Amino acid sequence: MRADGLHEFKVLEPNNLVGDLVALIQTELASFTKSDEFVNILEKKKNENQHSLSFCVFMTNKCKSKFYFARENAQKGSSVIDIGVYHGADLIFTIEAKLLPTPKGRSDQKRDEHEYVYGKGAGIQRFKDGNHGTDNLDNFLKENAMIGFLKGDDFDFWLQKVNQWIRDANWSESELLEKIEFQSTGKLKSKHSRSNNSDVLLHHFWIKVA
Repeated sequence: MRADGLHEFKVLEPNNLVGDLVALIQTELASFTKSDEFVNILEKKKNENQHSLSFCVFMTNKCKSKFYFARENAQKGSSVIDIGVYHGADLIFTIEAKLLPTPKGRSDQKRDEHEYVYGKGAGIQRFKDGNHGTDNLDNFLKENAMIGFLKGDDFDFWLQKVNQWIRDANWSESELLEKIEFQSTGKLKSKHSRSNNSDVLLHHFWIKVA
């Protein structure tokens, strides 16, 4: 660790690099809602896209561009993920963002409340289907993430709710979210099987934004 609090990323192996990135997000997330990036970017519009954008700008600034957090990164086929994280020119990590509770959507295009887990446009489902969680050459990344922007209720409520949706989807009990830490932010993890029988580890970062 250097005196300015930044790790020397370039000497790390890929797995250690992702571990360092995950630790950085977990550490910095607590100050996100008090940041200029959060306040200014969300001043007029407070939808899912603006939350993701403010998070990208915040994290890129926090790590002094050692990592670059890009909005709407291309994935397999026509799929696009909310956030792609780059180290140099390499896409090393992807993040799908969701508001909790899920916005109701338009009258002609309703959104499912369980969109964090399964259904059309669902977060975890896209990783399981293999549409999300790839680098720019369509190679599967072993670790990826979800970020939940909580607009109501607490972490324990959403842990119970999300795990109930996983059960409702008839997925394996081994795919339930596991609590790591609930303090000013929430950190959880889950492991899921992809359609090609490989596994993906998902880190879940939760923060109250209202």
